[in-house]
Amino acid sequence: MRNLDQLAAQTAQQIIAETSQWKTNEVDNLATKTLGVLQENGVYAATLFLYSRTEPDAKVAPSVRQRLLELAAIEIITKDTPNDTAQDALRFITEHISGDLDTLLLVKQVWEQTLIYVRYGAKAREG
Repeated sequence: MRNLDQLAAQTAQQIIAETSQWKTNEVDNLATKTLGVLQENGVYAATLFLYSRTEPDAKVAPSVRQRLLELAAIEIITKDTPNDTAQDALRFITEHISGDLDTLLLVKQVWEQTLIYVRYGAKAREG
């Protein structure tokens, strides 16, 4: 059995490393907003939210969405990661995640944990 908390932490570390050129508050703000959408509206809405970002969030969003999708695809449902287009990603969510409630809830929980770690990781980068 895979340790999903460890996978969430590793994914958060990747996001923090990939976004090191951006301001800490930009990374933290996007992670916080995405977490809110995820908790209130779910996985599909959070994915859609990440594809709809404009500046300054648009700089950070590609890393966050790609790493979250990789985490779900490779580690949870063992499928190839979709192309980084809104259409492909949303189709992937609909076809492979949303159809099974257990999978949907697991992805939501792991993404929440990952985004929490991104928030803390961004803040820790300051010190």
